[in-house]
Amino acid sequence: MTKTASSPSPDAAKSPVPAKKVNRSATKKAAKKSRKKKSGQVISMPNAFGAEPMPQANWQAFGEEVLAGVSGKQARSVFSGDVASEIAGVISSGENSTGEQEGAAFSEGQFVLFGLGLAIGASPSELQTKLAQRGAWSNRGAGAAERRGKKNAPLVAWIPSDLEREYWSQEAEQWVEANSSPLSSRDMPLSQCVDAVLWASAIVPLMQVLPQELWLKVFSQLFQLRADAALEAEPTSGQHLLLAGELGLTLAWQLASLPATELPTQASLDAVATFLEGEADSIEEVLRRPTDIRLVVASLVRCRLLFPVVSKRNFKKRQLEISGELSTWMAVLMRQGGSQALADADDSVTQLDLGTPTKSGSSKKSSSLKKSKRGKSSKASDDGNPVECLGGLMRAASQFDSETLVPAIGAALGQSHSGGRLAWECTLPEAMWHSEVGKVVAMVPEWDVRRGRCFLDYSGEDVRVEIVGGKPIVLSGTHQTMIQIDGETVHPCGPWESTCEYSDDDVHMIELEQRFDGDVVLQRQWMLVRDDRCVMVSDAVLTNRRDGEVPEIVCSSRLPLADGMEVIEDEETREIILADGKKKRCMVLPLAAGEWRVGPSACQISASEDKHLVVQTRGRGKLYSPIWLDFQPDRFGRKRTWRTLTVAENLAMLPAHVACAFRVQSGSEHWVLYRSLTGRAPRSFMGKHLIADFFAARFHPGDGGMEELVTVDDSNSPEG
Repeated sequence: MTKTASSPSPDAAKSPVPAKKVNRSATKKAAKKSRKKKSGQVISMPNAFGAEPMPQANWQAFGEEVLAGVSGKQARSVFSGDVASEIAGVISSGENSTGEQEGAAFSEGQFVLFGLGLAIGASPSELQTKLAQRGAWSNRGAGAAERRGKKNAPLVAWIPSDLEREYWSQEAEQWVEANSSPLSSRDMPLSQCVDAVLWASAIVPLMQVLPQELWLKVFSQLFQLRADAALEAEPTSGQHLLLAGELGLTLAWQLASLPATELPTQASLDAVATFLEGEADSIEEVLRRPTDIRLVVASLVRCRLLFPVVSKRNFKKRQLEISGELSTWMAVLMRQGGSQALADADDSVTQLDLGTPTKSGSSKKSSSLKKSKRGKSSKASDDGNPVECLGGLMRAASQFDSETLVPAIGAALGQSHSGGRLAWECTLPEAMWHSEVGKVVAMVPEWDVRRGRCFLDYSGEDVRVEIVGGKPIVLSGTHQTMIQIDGETVHPCGPWESTCEYSDDDVHMIELEQRFDGDVVLQRQWMLVRDDRCVMVSDAVLTNRRDGEVPEIVCSSRLPLADGMEVIEDEETREIILADGKKKRCMVLPLAAGEWRVGPSACQISASEDKHLVVQTRGRGKLYSPIWLDFQPDRFGRKRTWRTLTVAENLAMLPAHVACAFRVQSGSEHWVLYRSLTGRAPRSFMGKHLIADFFAARFHPGDGGMEELVTVDDSNSPEG
């Protein structure tokens, strides 16, 4: 079946009269009349599918018409100026008081490059950068100074050299050939979709450098990509948003002087709306590849700006809310330096997304110093985390929900707040985010990044983990678990699934489960004790032998150390300190192990040569091996200990393969953990009677009371 997005005008092949001089200040009505010949015919765009070369006179007139139509809607005026002043503000700071400098984000066309560094794991290529510059009409040379700061200033003609013509012709040929392959739009990487938007944004200035036939190929391919995506891409996918939506809006914007009936404007507006109508489904689909989330957020920012330019529509309230939720995911996954957790891209390739704020974020130290000297804080501090402290994509995205996202993104970047802490925290989003489709988890004690963060990606065979202890990353990489049953290694035979999650003011907790050969189940818990800055990670191995025999189990859990982390082993106990050369960052306690090295222990902990903490635990039938991670430096110098507790049922002591409990002490602070491995039953430990699958609490030795943190029963219904 032949796919078509528009019908060619019957007048496309007719010779128009020479183009009239365009009055830049003319009204839309006058501009529309100036495109008509005396006979009433209108210059039409070529057939977007299978475009044929025009006679030279027609081609020149067509180019003049297109150039005239876009001259008043350059990237600088669409993505900044009056249209975007409330949305993208700082990204294009405008001319300064002396009129000498414009915002670099637009003079270099960087607006369309947001998120690319993270998605491809490298800085944007030379071609991508040049396309962005051309899309922003970045003309360096004669006339540039005169045009500075003038939104509708005449465009300076691009007079390319022979080398430039050769370069662009080669790149255009390669792009057309690469996108003419049968690769479905639903399988196209999102970074490749952004390439199409880049070519579309530069389609008009490229008329001045590409041969007519090659330009028509690019032109035709762009329209074909948009039409294919509208038919093939899932409506909730990023491909649908960028190709069926933004690509069409960009073409409609660039070719604004052509008849509206020949442009995909309405279909593209509807495509963006359809993506946002997917709500949670669209968000989950994007999170299947978390490194694409900034590309999607950036596309939504641009679409929001293009809506009123190509139509009379604006984003509705619910569309802003969905865009804001995607932006919140972007914020919660962000590292302090600007890169993204669980991603390979480092801070250096994502700096474009941060831009250049117009005001520096205040720090606690400087704020307190100003207060003590002047008796009151500075204006910048009084504003908390004003939007001026953000730049680039972060500021643009924050305007989807400025009340929540401005402080959230500022906190993720390490900018301190001021004023009432409670009022500040009330404006922030939830502190635990979990996508069951994307299989991504973000758990933060609070939004202030200096309090640490915990990230999990369980979409693969092994869980990828990243634990941040304040500023440095302490654990980063793949968390592997090897299981042996009666000396034979068993292997995973299914994906990781979430079986339980819980979040409140005290803890965040998630339990994951993976099936292995031989009817073996591995259950892994991650629990973050928010105020105490402690993390508990545990592996439980459950077997179900039909012959009734109790197998011997060996479980080896390998926690990945981040680059720069050193292992300091205690000479007398089995505790371990992780340090980064400057200071101690984390204390590791293997709770299933005996505290003292001189005694026997079913659990051992050591550091491997490949920078992993290896915790090996032995048991029979079933076993549970928790590891306690303490990130609070104030406790590192205190006396500490941990013990395995006695669990009783009907006045009988239970073996470890039935149920187990542990106590952790650091100075005057105590915590207790309990885990049943055989379902619900009335049991007791340390005077606590309970029926639960899992229980965690703070223990107060003064009165013997337990301050419950979380209780989980076997129906996976946590109670806080």
